[in-house]
Amino acid sequence: MSPKTTSTALAVILALGAAPLLAQTTDATAETAEATTEAAPATEAPAEAPAGEATAAETPTADAPAAAESLEPPVGAYYPRAAHGDWTLRCIKTADAADPCELYQLMKDGQGNSVAEITLIPLDNGGDAKAGATVVTPLETDLTQGIRLQVDAGQAKAYPFNFCAPVGCVSRVGLTADELNSLKRGKAGTVSLLPYGAGPDQIVTLPLSLTGFTSGYAELETAIAEMREAVAAAQAAAPAEAPAEAPAQ
Repeated sequence: MSPKTTSTALAVILALGAAPLLAQTTDATAETAEATTEAAPATEAPAEAPAGEATAAETPTADAPAAAESLEPPVGAYYPRAAHGDWTLRCIKTADAADPCELYQLMKDGQGNSVAEITLIPLDNGGDAKAGATVVTPLETDLTQGIRLQVDAGQAKAYPFNFCAPVGCVSRVGLTADELNSLKRGKAGTVSLLPYGAGPDQIVTLPLSLTGFTSGYAELETAIAEMREAVAAAQAAAPAEAPAEAPAQ
């Protein structure tokens, strides 16, 4: 039995590529175009452009922004900020530009099926844990076995599941400085799990690519620093609350 990503989890994953629709043409513009078409004689050939001059269709308007630049994700939606090898730096759009970000990878089995995903964020108050990793697996995972994370030929470490939700079962992993450095120096990792009802010889081992991890994590730290600066700026710009009035005597 091979685990499969739930439809809800896939919807969350596919939401990365979501982008708002292009702005629609206004009614006034449409009417103007229609009137111009009717007024033009049908038998007249279009005037040739003078030599050395480009037609309006060939010359882009200088002040017209590129369509790609005008597309922005809606507030609350994930968007990819950058790609680093097999890792994606993705963020959540906020109204005040204080976008929280994480380093993300979708893991697949040997048949190319999407099975699990992993995200990482740096931690400032995690004690010995300098980074936090969240692994989401299918609901059909044997919770009693937890997951195992291994880098190269190093010793595999076991981590329990914390809870299950409609998108899957979640294991939160605290990574020490040494464990984080092993991911930066490593060539390849694996995440192992056991499908529910399967025997111990049916463990599913998912490849965890470390290509691009070091540069991706460095940009993640930069993105987190920018988020904190944006939060501080928003708090400083917020008007101070008026003091509460004293109760009437």
